[in-house]
Amino acid sequence: MAKNYVAPNKSLKAFTCPHCGVISQMNFVNVNFNGSHAVSMGAGLIQGDNHIVIASCENCKKNIIWANDNYAYPDIVAEEANPDMPESVKQLYNEAGLIYNKSPRAACALLRLAIDRLCNELGETDRDINKNIGELVKKGLSSSVQKALDIVRVVGNKAVHPGQIAFDVDNKETAVALMKLVNMITERMITEPQEIDSMFEQLPDSAKNAIENRDK
Repeated sequence: MAKNYVAPNKSLKAFTCPHCGVISQMNFVNVNFNGSHAVSMGAGLIQGDNHIVIASCENCKKNIIWANDNYAYPDIVAEEANPDMPESVKQLYNEAGLIYNKSPRAACALLRLAIDRLCNELGETDRDINKNIGELVKKGLSSSVQKALDIVRVVGNKAVHPGQIAFDVDNKETAVALMKLVNMITERMITEPQEIDSMFEQLPDSAKNAIENRDK
């Protein structure tokens, strides 16, 4: 996830514009409706039904829109993907992010598939995600990340279970939380090892040899 990303929020004066990707000052206009007719406009934040909120980005001049209290336009991923996330996982992740406003349950199902794919990318190819997680634990997966994997797996299974409506995942907040978990798993299993390897490679040869000989 981009460290400087600020999710669009109509209560903030500045956030990351979903059009240009820049953290920018926003100019707000609120339009109140009576039936199909606009009856008032203003800059103050309002809540409730029958209004739209339009934020105009100072940088690119494009609009971001909320209908009543719900984010409406343009489609955005709630949590940006970790740059180190494998591309095959990122595709599922981004698709889930783009639909979480319209169908949180479908987003959770896609995130479960993303976990399956992430396990594959980490070298586990069994069709049973439980076995894949178990093998990752044997390879040193921390208990906190294992718990994150289990949360995504269990919630994802509920989201796609035939004939069952999983009310506990049928909300945007849960979908956003699952995206954070996928990012955390990527951070722990891919980004952190890469950073450690990079730091090791920058050591003088004498220091690297001493470490390698110590570990034998």
